[in-house]
Amino acid sequence: MDLHGGNVYKIFRENKIKEVLDYSSNINPFGVPESLKKTIIENMEVLERYPDPEYYDLRKKFAEYNNVELENILVGNGATELIFLYMKVIKPKKVLILSPTFAEYERGIKSVVPECIVEYFDLDMEKDFTLDIEILKKELVKKYDMIVMCNPNNPTGKFISKKECKDLLLECDKYETKLFIDEAFIEFVSGGIKSSIVSENVDKTNLFIIRALTKFFAIPGLRLGYALYFDKDLKEKIDEIKEPWSVNAFAELAGKTLFEDKEYVGKTEKWIEEEKKYMYHELNKIKELKVYKTDTNFILLKSLGLNAKILRDKMLERGILIRDASNFTYLDDRFVRLAIKDRKNNDLVITKIKEVLNIGDK
Repeated sequence: MDLHGGNVYKIFRENKIKEVLDYSSNINPFGVPESLKKTIIENMEVLERYPDPEYYDLRKKFAEYNNVELENILVGNGATELIFLYMKVIKPKKVLILSPTFAEYERGIKSVVPECIVEYFDLDMEKDFTLDIEILKKELVKKYDMIVMCNPNNPTGKFISKKECKDLLLECDKYETKLFIDEAFIEFVSGGIKSSIVSENVDKTNLFIIRALTKFFAIPGLRLGYALYFDKDLKEKIDEIKEPWSVNAFAELAGKTLFEDKEYVGKTEKWIEEEKKYMYHELNKIKELKVYKTDTNFILLKSLGLNAKILRDKMLERGILIRDASNFTYLDDRFVRLAIKDRKNNDLVITKIKEVLNIGDK
């Protein structure tokens, strides 16, 4: 089973098809911004020279966007590089990961410290995966080297407020525990990056946050991510092991350009606020599904009839690829995840799900 959504290449090869509506990956349906296309066409000469190994201008742009200092920014070849890089620097021996979540965190940890003790804090399914921050804080007495969380959570779509994150960070400080937060989908949350703990006035030495431009700006092929960190001692350790020029010239251009496209950002924010409510409302009418409210651009479903694999296969027969979520930690074989896209395609997917659930073998 694939660890990620969006592996349409494998689908094409195995099913001998050339086209599919991909609802397994959570990419902005507006596609690559026209401003970026224009910038790339007008700056083709950047391919003739190496990128700045320090990525000064790119980091400066990210720093301004987040209202932090240049020294607080680290850039990488997508968020995944930054996950593995941070684990190489910290080398944790005992980690607690909030689940359900995807497999890259544990894989990144185990690739560096195979003997690391990895434990999971399961979000309560009966409470729709809402985090009880007080229960989590009590877990810290076990003295973990690191807490790992995805916020908003992938695959549940639930967002943990910056107040709760602040409370957790303060508790982590008592035990010298690092707090690693993956905010890859933060721009899709109401309030965007203003909802992040980054804007809180608190000591962030033990905090490490990763983000990606992939989803919001629809550029998964460019691979561009960045991290925010506030521990000055980390920089030297990172510089010792980080590969040079991991961000290519076009990705660097993207990072310098995209946050300036206010029109694209504005229409995306308006779209996601409308469509995430619409998808929940319409899917919730289907009695064969348990639908979980989402704060971001995907939605988690539990099938009360067909298992996830059968539901996925039957949707694929109808030209739609959805994410079998049963390989997320803590989820069973009844869970699937859907991207949220434009109204026309959302309606098509909802119609096809109804069709499948009405005719499927239970």
